[in-house]
Amino acid sequence: MRRLLFFIIVLSMFTACWRGPVVSHQAKPLPPYPETKRETLVETLHGVQVADPYRWLENTEDPAVAAWTESQNAFTMKYIEALPQYPSIKQRLTEIWNFDKMQPPAARKGKLFFRKTTGLQNQPVLYLRENGADTALVDPNTLSKEGTTAMDWWYASPTGKYIAYGLSENGSEQSVLHLYDVAAKKDIDTPITGCRYASVSFLPDETGFFYSRKLDGANPNEIDTDQSVRFHRIGDDPEKDTVIAKATLKEGIIVSTLGEEGRWLLIAEYQGSSGKARLTLYDAQDKALRPVVDNFDNIWEGMVFRGKLYLKTDKDGALNWKIVRVDAATLAWEEFIPAHEKDVMETVVVTGDHIAVNYLHDVASQVAIFDLTGKRVSTLTLPALGSVHALEGAPNEQELYLSFSSYGYPPAILRWTPADGVKEFFRANVPVDPSAVETTQVFYPAADGTKIPMFLVHKKGLEKNGMNPTVLVGYGGFNVSYPLHFSPANWAWVERGGVLAVANIRGGGEYGEAWHRAGMLDKKETCFTDFADAMRWLIAEKYASPATLGIMGGSNGGLLTGALVTREPQLFKAALSAVPLLDMLRFHKFLIGRYWVSEYGSADDPEQFKWLYRYSPYHQVKQGERYPAVLLTAGESDSRVHPLHAKKMAALLQWANTSHDPILLFVETKAGHGQGKGTDARIAEAAMEWAFFMDQLGMK
Repeated sequence: MRRLLFFIIVLSMFTACWRGPVVSHQAKPLPPYPETKRETLVETLHGVQVADPYRWLENTEDPAVAAWTESQNAFTMKYIEALPQYPSIKQRLTEIWNFDKMQPPAARKGKLFFRKTTGLQNQPVLYLRENGADTALVDPNTLSKEGTTAMDWWYASPTGKYIAYGLSENGSEQSVLHLYDVAAKKDIDTPITGCRYASVSFLPDETGFFYSRKLDGANPNEIDTDQSVRFHRIGDDPEKDTVIAKATLKEGIIVSTLGEEGRWLLIAEYQGSSGKARLTLYDAQDKALRPVVDNFDNIWEGMVFRGKLYLKTDKDGALNWKIVRVDAATLAWEEFIPAHEKDVMETVVVTGDHIAVNYLHDVASQVAIFDLTGKRVSTLTLPALGSVHALEGAPNEQELYLSFSSYGYPPAILRWTPADGVKEFFRANVPVDPSAVETTQVFYPAADGTKIPMFLVHKKGLEKNGMNPTVLVGYGGFNVSYPLHFSPANWAWVERGGVLAVANIRGGGEYGEAWHRAGMLDKKETCFTDFADAMRWLIAEKYASPATLGIMGGSNGGLLTGALVTREPQLFKAALSAVPLLDMLRFHKFLIGRYWVSEYGSADDPEQFKWLYRYSPYHQVKQGERYPAVLLTAGESDSRVHPLHAKKMAALLQWANTSHDPILLFVETKAGHGQGKGTDARIAEAAMEWAFFMDQLGMK
C-alpha cells in the first residue's frame, strides 16, 4: 500500500502569521447529527458478551444504509464548507498540485515507456518515448469524464511490442487485463477479467504471457478466491488458458515471474500478507513443476536471471534480509549478498550485469550496486536525505531508473548507468523554495526505552513555544516503512506555519523484520504506545500542546489513530482516521480481510480474541467520554477495507461523545482505498482534511 506524494511551499503569503499562527479555538455546540438507528445486538464470543449496535451499517446494499451515508456526507460537507479556512486551502491545493509528475520509465530496446500526469490531469497517461519524441499510448482520462477509471498496473513486453495493463473503476482495483499493440496504437485480443494485482511475464518471442488471475473459471463471481497462474497465447480464448498452478490456501496470493530466457517461471504463493511463501519452479520447456521451498516458514521475494533464482529472504535469522542464489537447473543453493548488520534491504532489481539494492539507513534510502559475483561495486550518490520510491531496471538493459523525493526535495527521476553514474532524468517543476523549510530527524524514547525515529518538517526559525499547530502521522504495520516524500497536501500545511511530524513506529519495516514483529499480532499495542510517546515528546519539547496537536493515518494507520482516540483522548485535539480498520473482531469476514490474519490475528481464535478485543477501537468506545474531534473517511468501492469500519465507528462516537468536538464521516461514493483516485478527488479530500485540522488546531 505505496504511492508518490508531493509537497509544495510558498514563503511570502503567510509571513504575517509566522509568529502567531494559532488562534483560540472554542468548541461550539453542534447541530444534531443525522438520526442513527441503534439496535440491541449482543453476542457471546469465547465467553464474553460483545455488543454491536450498528451492525446493520455493514450492509452496503441496504437502501437505509445508503440514505444514512448520504445524510452523514451532507452533514460533514455542510460543516466543512462553513469553515473560513476551507475556500483558501482548497484554492491553494489546486495551485500547488498543478505540476507535471512522472513515474520511472521502463527501457525496452531503445524505447522508454512511462506514465506521466500533466498538471491537474486526473489519471496518469502511459507514454512511449522513441527517438526523442513522446507519444501518448493509453489515456485513462478519456475513459471516464469523472476521472474514476484508473490504470492499476502495466507491463511492457521484451522489445516493447506489447503493453499488458489493468483498468478498474471507482478505485475498486478489480482490474481487467487489456493488451495494447504499440505499433498499431490500439488494444488487441480479448480483455481478461479477474486480474487484480496481476503479475504478467511475456515470452521472449512475445507470442504469449504468464499472468495471475483470481477466477477459477467455474464461478466468475469469486473474484478473491481460487487464484491461479495461467498462460495466455495471444489470440486465444482466455477462458481456455492453461492453468500452471493454483493457490493451495484460502488466504493464498499467487504470483509469478519469468526469466529473460523464457524457460524458468518462478511461482510464489504467499500466506496472506505475511510475506511467508512457498516457491515452485515451472520449466516451460519440459512443462514440469518442481518445489524450491515447500513450506511457509520464511519470507521470500524473488526473480529469475540467466538461469539463476535471486531470492530475498529472512531465512536463518536474516531479519534485515539477505539474497541467496539458486541454480534453476540443479536447485543448488549459495549465499549471494549477506544481511547488513544495521541497514535494511528493501528493493532489489536486476539491470544488465548488475544487481541494484535499495537499503534503508535510519529510514532514509541508500542504493548499492553489486556485480554478479555479489561484490558491492558502488553506492549511488542521492540528491538529499530522502527515499527512493521505486527502482526500474530490466535484465537486458544497462540503465536503472529511480524515483526520488524527500520532505523538502521535489520529485525527481534519476538515471544510472555504469558508464555515466547518476544523472537527473526528470525533476518536477514545482514553484516552491525548499530552502525555506527544514527537516530534522530525532530519536525519542518509547516507554520501554527503545529509540524511535521521527522526522519533523516545518518552516525555518520555528519558535518552540508549545503553541504550534502540529499533526503527527504514523503507520506501523505490515513491514511497510513510511518513506520521506514530497506532498502538495502536506506542504499546504507546512507553508502556513504548521509542523508535520512523522513517527516511524514499530510494526513497520524501517529496521527490518525484527521491527515489524515488535508491533504485530499480540504485540500490536506496542504501535499505539510508540505513537502516544511521540505525542508526549512533542508536547514536552514544546512543539505543541494537547490543544494544538492532531494525529492522522490511513488504512492500518487509520487503525492506529482510531486506537489513540479511545486510549489517549486527552493527549490531542483532533484525529483523521482514513479508510480505517476499526472493528477488529469482524475485519477478517469482509473483502480481503482474511489476508491480514497473519498480521493481526483472528477473533475466531480464543487467545487472539483477547488481544484484539482489548484494543479494537469500535469496542473500546465508552459512553460519556469526552473525545477529541474525529474525521473518519472511507470509500464505498474500497475492495480492501470495508467502509463498515468508518460508518460503525462514526455512529458509535456520535452517540457516546459528550464533548462539543465534532465526529464527522465522509464516504466517497466513487472511490476505493485510495489507489487510482483522480486529482480532483485528491484535492477535494485534502482540502476537507486540512481545513478540519486548521480549524480544530487553531490555525488562521
